Amino acid sequence: MIKRIRFATPKKEVSAQAFSAAWPQAVAAAAQVPPDVRPSRIAVCLTLPDLSGLDRRHDGIGIEWFADAGHLQRFTEWLGTSDGQRLQRQADRVADRDASPVIVADESVLRGAGWLERRWRGGGTKLKHMAVAVRASGLTPAEFSRAWRSRAGQIRRPGAAEVTVIPNDARGHAYVQNHPCPRTDGEWAYDAVNEVYFDDLASLRTRITWFRENLSGQAEADLVRQSWFIAAQEEVVLA
Repeated sequence: MIKRIRFATPKKEVSAQAFSAAWPQAVAAAAQVPPDVRPSRIAVCLTLPDLSGLDRRHDGIGIEWFADAGHLQRFTEWLGTSDGQRLQRQADRVADRDASPVIVADESVLRGAGWLERRWRGGGTKLKHMAVAVRASGLTPAEFSRAWRSRAGQIRRPGAAEVTVIPNDARGHAYVQNHPCPRTDGEWAYDAVNEVYFDDLASLRTRITWFRENLSGQAEADLVRQSWFIAAQEEVVLA
C-alpha cells in the first residue's frame, strides 16, 4: 500500500483546542471525494502533548492509503480541481501549510499484520508511538532505507559498538515502517516515519520511558542525523 502522510502544525493564531476540533474534520473530508479517487482507508492522529516531549513539531497527522501509484495519481489530480482545492482549504484554515509537510511512502508492516487487520476492521481509536527521522549525511535514500529496515526492532545506543534489542514490553502490537517513495527532484522533509501500536496508555508509556533511558534524546548517528518521537491517538475515519 502507498500512504500519503500529512503532518500538521497549527497556525499561530489557532489555539490547541480549536485545532483539535477542526483537524479531524479536515482529514475526514477526504472520505467524501468521488469513489474512483477516494483513499482506500483514512485515519487521523492528534498528538498527545504530555507524552511527546519538548521537541513536538506537529499537533496532528492525517494518513490516507492508496492501492497503487495510479490510485494516488487520480487522487492527486482531483486535488487540483475546484472541489479538491476546497477540501485543501479546509485544512489550511487551521494548519500552517509551510510547516506541514506531506510524505508519500510505501508501507511496510514488519510485525503484527494480523493485529492491524483486526484494528482496521474494528475501527475506533488506538494509541501509537511514532518516530520521524532525517537520514545521516553520506547515505542515499536507498542506502538509508535498506539500513533502517535491517535495524527493525533494535537500536544503537550512543557510542555503542553493538545494537540493543527492544524488549517485548516496549514493542507494541504492531510495527510499521513507511519508506518515502523515490523522487525525480528535490527531497522529502523526512526520510523515515514509523508507527508502533498500543491498546493502553500504560504500555505506550513503557515504550516512551525505555527509549528515553536508552537513547537519551540522541540520534543513532550511523543511521540518522536527526530524529524525534511522537505519541499520538489515532482514529479510523474510513476503514
